Amino acid sequence: MIMKDDLKDALALLKKMKFSKDYKKFLFLDNINRVVDPTHVQKMVASIRSMNVVRPVICVQVSFITGKNQLFIVDGQHLFNALSAEGLEIPYVIIEIEDKIDLVHKMAMLNNSSKSWTLFNYVKAFKMQIPDYNELAELRDKYNIEPLMLAALCTRGTSAVVSGSQLLKSGKFRITNPQAGEMAKAFNDFFLKIGRADRWVKHQFLQVFMRAWETYDHDQALANLDKHIKTIKAMSDTGAAEEFISKNIFKLTK
Repeated sequence: MIMKDDLKDALALLKKMKFSKDYKKFLFLDNINRVVDPTHVQKMVASIRSMNVVRPVICVQVSFITGKNQLFIVDGQHLFNALSAEGLEIPYVIIEIEDKIDLVHKMAMLNNSSKSWTLFNYVKAFKMQIPDYNELAELRDKYNIEPLMLAALCTRGTSAVVSGSQLLKSGKFRITNPQAGEMAKAFNDFFLKIGRADRWVKHQFLQVFMRAWETYDHDQALANLDKHIKTIKAMSDTGAAEEFISKNIFKLTK
């Protein structure tokens, strides 16, 4: 059932809608917009030929990205490509945003309707504006360690699993650990060996690793891991995993 408020929202959207065949004025947000899938574009073309256009492309008009007041697509890049391929006008709506952080949050909300943003989507979006996110993205590219674990290394464990996720999404994440790069490189040696162990066991391994940092013997710990790797990969109890890893891999007494 269509509710009265839904109709009001739809009418308000129609009033804001504009049309243009000046395709060059529509810009994409590199590293933020999802990669255009030609197969999906062709499906959109078929849909347009069958039912015409049923929704607008969502845009923002800002100057803080390039220094010029320009139009950027934040949702509907496949629709835009389908319409331009057909030589049709682009129906579009410009939404208001407050700042760079608000831009990322609204893009995430708009894109969640098709496929939810991952934490790395947020990292890629913020890295254009915030150096700490750019450094985090560089670590991710080097070591393929999930962003939440890298965030823990970058803050020396002060960002817990839940709060770390919220922190990355907020745009307020900052690197406070000057040894983050060195620690990520060392942890990657363990991460490569652990492979497909339970995800939360991996997080426990990381927590123990951070406690042991600067006191453990790296080569000996890697040798210990080789000895016990089958046990760790079979674990699913995080409490038992933490105790086992502390005692048998890093030789911690507490």
